[in-house]
Amino acid sequence: MKKSIFLLSLLFSLSFCFAKAGDKMYVSVKSADLYSSNSFFAKKVAKVSYSDEVEIVKEDNNWLQVKSIKNAEKAGWINADSLSKRKIVSSSFAATTDELALAGKGFNEEIEKAYKKSGKTDYKSVDIMEKNSISSSELKKFISEGELKGDIK
Repeated sequence: MKKSIFLLSLLFSLSFCFAKAGDKMYVSVKSADLYSSNSFFAKKVAKVSYSDEVEIVKEDNNWLQVKSIKNAEKAGWINADSLSKRKIVSSSFAATTDELALAGKGFNEEIEKAYKKSGKTDYKSVDIMEKNSISSSELKKFISEGELKGDIK
């Protein structure tokens, strides 16, 4: 099971390695911030929403510099995990936060109910963690004080 999850994650990550300037991609999360540089700690310059189409300007590791197709003023850096190469057809249907969380777990509501009913799985801890939120400044302080490796620009 762990091997399958690892391989699936690896394939998902590799799908972004092939993004190049001029490619079109789509926002695959409810909303995402665009940053002034390729760091979560950079200044937020704009926001894009689910299914928005963006054009790749430049790639740097897992970060992509993009510009919005609809609004050229919306431009900046976004983490590739928030984008998909597949066109997302937006409709009047809007996924709820719970549905997005289930999809992130690889489940739909029906599958989750079946697991809960079986008594084999308890998602209370996961649900509690998903409600936690920390600011960029708190995260930056944690990384610095913990002497963690990586770029915190």
